[in-house]
Amino acid sequence: MKITMKPYEHVRAFQIKYCDADFKDEMKTSVALSFMEEAACSSADELGFGYAYLKPKGYAFMVTNTCIEFNRPILLGEGILLKTWPTPPSYVVFGREYQMLSKNGELLANASSRWCLVDIKTGKLLQSKRIDNQDYSTYNTSKALENVQWKLPAFQIEDGELKFTLTIANSEYDHNMHVNNTRYADYCFNCFSIEELKNRKLKKFSISYVKQCHEGDVLKFYRKREADGSYLAHGFNGAGELVVQSRIVFSEDEG
Repeated sequence: MKITMKPYEHVRAFQIKYCDADFKDEMKTSVALSFMEEAACSSADELGFGYAYLKPKGYAFMVTNTCIEFNRPILLGEGILLKTWPTPPSYVVFGREYQMLSKNGELLANASSRWCLVDIKTGKLLQSKRIDNQDYSTYNTSKALENVQWKLPAFQIEDGELKFTLTIANSEYDHNMHVNNTRYADYCFNCFSIEELKNRKLKKFSISYVKQCHEGDVLKFYRKREADGSYLAHGFNGAGELVVQSRIVFSEDEG
């Protein structure tokens, strides 16, 4: 009798605590990214190419793009199960999928992300074959989100509305010595006021990380509304270079 192996997935449980919720008692998008990062890291540890494997080699995984689609807000006090699995990588792009479910199995959100492997000293991208202990042919090929638009619309500074300016400080840093990806989600949503957000329901959030930021960098965040009702929130550094771009879709604003 042929034994069929179940496709790999890693499951983590999380609870939405007071510090995870916004002024509407809903999980912040940055917290969703944080949970996804935690699950991705523990999955990589489980598969043998996590932090303990990478650090002696001077390598690090860095997320380049993330897209999340929410079915409903995730509320303060809720317990969720987060499923994740890596997909077979290309030459330099590593994919990872996610699903967020309630404790009773309700599908709350689907997400996809793309990562790259980086030499920490040189900053150069490394080929996927540098991870030498994986059989990628056995990887789960299913997608939580299909046909993701990874290339987001961009705009010039003069075409957006300046919403705020900040200077990067040490609290934004992670152990890769740059601003952690989750912090940028908060920056993007800070382009909206409480009044603008209080009656809106987030449907989709996409973010692309273009350029690393470091302590002392001054970032300016601009917002632009698209013809379809979605919003673009982009961050630029002091040289006018785009460092992060996002697209935010609220269900009430779909055109």
